[in-house]
Amino acid sequence: MNNNPPKRPISDPGHVDYPNTTQPAKKRDRTEGQTNCLMEDNQYMLLKPPSEAPMLMSPSEAECATNMVSQGYPGFDSSTELTLPQNASRYLEQDLLAFKVQRLKGYRQPVFIPPMAKASLQTRDEDLFSLMNKVQEFLASDQQVMLILGDSGAGKSTFNRHLEHQLWTNYNKCGPIPLLINLPDIVQPEQDMVEKQLKENNFSEDQCRDLKLSRQFILICDGYDESQLTINLHKTNKLNQQGGWNSKMIITCRTQFLGPVYRNRFEPQPLDHYYPVQLNLFQEAVIAPFSKEQVKNYVARYVPLEPRPWVAEEYMRMLMTIPNLMNMVRNPFLLTLTLEALPGVTQGQQELSSIKITRVQLYDHFVDQWLGINMRRLQNCTLSDAEKDMLMHMNEKGFVALGIDFSKKLALAIFDKHGGIPVVQYIHLDHMNSWRAEFFGPQPKARLLCASSPLNRTGNLYQFLHRSMLEYFLSRAVFDPNTSTDVDEFAPQAEYGSSVTRLLDTNGPLFTRNLLEEPSVLQFLYERVPTSSAFKEQLLAVVE
Repeated sequence: MNNNPPKRPISDPGHVDYPNTTQPAKKRDRTEGQTNCLMEDNQYMLLKPPSEAPMLMSPSEAECATNMVSQGYPGFDSSTELTLPQNASRYLEQDLLAFKVQRLKGYRQPVFIPPMAKASLQTRDEDLFSLMNKVQEFLASDQQVMLILGDSGAGKSTFNRHLEHQLWTNYNKCGPIPLLINLPDIVQPEQDMVEKQLKENNFSEDQCRDLKLSRQFILICDGYDESQLTINLHKTNKLNQQGGWNSKMIITCRTQFLGPVYRNRFEPQPLDHYYPVQLNLFQEAVIAPFSKEQVKNYVARYVPLEPRPWVAEEYMRMLMTIPNLMNMVRNPFLLTLTLEALPGVTQGQQELSSIKITRVQLYDHFVDQWLGINMRRLQNCTLSDAEKDMLMHMNEKGFVALGIDFSKKLALAIFDKHGGIPVVQYIHLDHMNSWRAEFFGPQPKARLLCASSPLNRTGNLYQFLHRSMLEYFLSRAVFDPNTSTDVDEFAPQAEYGSSVTRLLDTNGPLFTRNLLEEPSVLQFLYERVPTSSAFKEQLLAVVE
């Protein structure tokens, strides 16, 4: 299999970026002292503060800002009177156009397959429609909130980024402003989330106030489930209320996160709780798995992006021949993972029809491959003497094993110390004495492992490539086949018993966490059972 480091980001719902990908401009609050080789931001920020943005429109064009609200865009309340001075409106529109340029430059999605969806969880799988068309209908209607549900890896984040890109591409001066909000990035999104997101992109307090008074927004809120939220963001942020933000909200959430009753978390609520909810202000859609044609289309466009051992037709033959694999890769993120891991998984296998591949196997191979590539990348990087010395010792110890252990500990810490919220902020002066420093601090070992692990970094925010990757490493913290040695069934009974005792760590996540709340983690563990008699014994002992 080709061992050269990939040069482009993986095109998947988690927006995976390979660490050696050419990176965007630095964010203003970025921690000092980072070497480009170890970790780069993966999201474009403003190239200049808004006040320094170049003139992107003529003064005559800017005059539209004085009556932008009165133009009456479909589905928005256009009754607000504009009181901004003409020059303030002109400069505000200039800054918005600079923001547009920044967001369009930041879009990197080499492969996008338009998803299909159905109207609700109860709708038949055959009754599908184009999700993008449905969203456009929503934006043209009087509705205020659209909920998009989907399984983990179904492509919710990918769709949100593509939607934002399309809206900015079609943006006209004075028109509704698209604003993509990654909810886990926002501290307490239940309050002032729009203003917080604008300030994160260098808009000032005065500009936020002016935008609130005069403009209309399309809020694309990603990751409701990853923020562990249970509240109604539309209500708590006072959207479309007197003195609030004039907006439409598109919000995404994992299907598994919600119980049978969930609409009240998203439906616009009346100011007076004695009034009934207006059902006509809300709609939902559920993203459908890829069809065979969508899988084929994705493979045909994804495989040529990098040098690979097979052509697209050979990948499709493997997907079609290996039992149950086609059903598995109808999930877009798993499809991406499979295309990366499949050559290694099938190496040395003669009879494809007899191969049994599980999801956990694909993750195992992908992680090993990722860490192996980054180990070799670091060897060709410009490192400090301390980092070179540490890398040598880590290679002697086993770099891949250390990388897996690093991610297992990080996943545990995120669940135990961070409430399961996947995005972790690290500012050295604020967090150097906290648990975060072990993973993101300036010490050589942490820097090398952080740079090599399947993590994304945006400024001082870190998270795994995808939510399912976080859950995978939590499952390996419960049971790791590489560190939990299976017992020889012919060994003496005492030795057998001692091995099972080692596995039964009452301080481990199997005992300290309610894994019933993490169905994806349970699925990973379930797939380990047939291949590990020791783990099976452990589970039986727990049940008994």
